[in-house]
Amino acid sequence: MNRSGFAEFARRFAESPVGVVSLLVTLFFIFCALFAPWISPTDPYDLSKLQLADALKPVGAHKMVPGEEIRLDFAVANGVAAAQGDAKGIAADSCGDNCLSVGMKSGGLASLQIRNLPKGVTVEGATKHPIQPWWTVANPRDGVVRITSADALPKDFKFSVVAKTTDHPTDFVFRLGTDAFGRDMLSAILYGIRISVFVGIVAAGAALVIGTGLGLLAAWRGGVTDAVIMRAVDFMLGFPSILVGLAILAVLGSGVSKVVLAIVIVQWSYYARTSRSLAMSELGKEYVEAARCLRLPASRIMIRHVLPNCLPQIIVLFTLNIAAAIALESSLSFLGVGLPLTQPSLGMLIANGYQYIFSQQYWLSLYPGIVLLVMIVAMNLLGDRLRDLNNPRLNN
Repeated sequence: MNRSGFAEFARRFAESPVGVVSLLVTLFFIFCALFAPWISPTDPYDLSKLQLADALKPVGAHKMVPGEEIRLDFAVANGVAAAQGDAKGIAADSCGDNCLSVGMKSGGLASLQIRNLPKGVTVEGATKHPIQPWWTVANPRDGVVRITSADALPKDFKFSVVAKTTDHPTDFVFRLGTDAFGRDMLSAILYGIRISVFVGIVAAGAALVIGTGLGLLAAWRGGVTDAVIMRAVDFMLGFPSILVGLAILAVLGSGVSKVVLAIVIVQWSYYARTSRSLAMSELGKEYVEAARCLRLPASRIMIRHVLPNCLPQIIVLFTLNIAAAIALESSLSFLGVGLPLTQPSLGMLIANGYQYIFSQQYWLSLYPGIVLLVMIVAMNLLGDRLRDLNNPRLNN
C-alpha cells in the first residue's frame, strides 16, 4: 500500500468514532503489555517481597511494615527490674506494692508475652500457656501489662519478655487493593495484560502462518491434498474451542508455551478455511493465468501474487482471533489448567478472587474482569471496523 492509499484508508477508518476509540484502547493495552515492568508499582513475580500481612487489603489501603519481635530478659532485685542487655524500648517499672508494669517506651504493642515468672505471680488480663509458664496479652491496653502477686513479690527473680510491635503504614498505596497472596492488584493486572496480549498475538500469529500456508496449499494442489486438509479443518471446527484446549492442556500441563500451542491447534483451521476460499477465487483470475504462462514457480505465484490479495481479509481475521485467543487463555486459566498461580494472567486473577466474591472483597475479580472485558470488546470492534473497510459492498 502506497502513501496515498494508506492516507485514504486512514481517512475512511477515522469516519467511525467507535473504530477510532477501539484502536486507541487496543494501543493502550499494547503499551501496557510492552512497558508493564516499568509502569507497574511492584513486581508480582518477586515472591520474596510479598507479605501475608498485606493480603486482601481493600482499595486505597496503605502497605504495612510488619512489626518486629523483641526478646529481652529482666532481673528483679528488691522490687527494681533491670534489663539484661539492650532494652530496645522496653521498660519494667514498679507500679505499687507487689506490682510491676512492663511496656514499650514508644510505639504500639500488638502482643506481649511474659515468660518464666515465679509461682504465685500472674499477669493481669493475660492468657496462660497450658503447659509452659508463659503469659500472653494481646493488644495490651496503653501498651502496658501488669505483673502482680497476691503475696509479696520475690526479692530476686528473673523473667523474659517477648514483645511484638504493631504494624505501621508506609507511603505506598494499593490503588486497587491486594489479592490473597498480598500482591498489588494494579501490578498484577498490568502483568496480566502483558501475558494476555503476548499469548493472543503469538498464538494468533502462529495460527495465521500455519493455517494460511495450509489453505494456500490446498487451493493450489487440489485433489487429495485439498480433501485431506479440508477434512482436518472440518474435524477441528466440529469441536468446541474450550473442549480442545482443555484436552490438550490436560495432556501437556500448564504453562505459557503450552497454552500458546493449544490455541494454535484450535485456531489454525479458521485461517486454513478462509485462505483456501480466498485463494480459490484468486486462482481463476487473469493475472494468475498470466503468471502460469510465464512458467513462474508455484511458490512464487502463491506468495508474491495470490497471498497479497488475500491478506486484507486474513488480517481482519487475525485481529478478531487475537481477542478470541485472549478469551480462550483467560477461560483456561480460570478453569485452572492454563497458567500457574505464580503467573498472574487476567483469567487466573479472576479465578483467585472468585472464592472471595461473596465476602465483600469485590476488587479481586471485578477489576481484572473489567480489564479483560474492555480489552476483548475493543479488539472485536477494531476487527469489525477493519472488516467493514474491506467489504466491497460497503464501499459505495
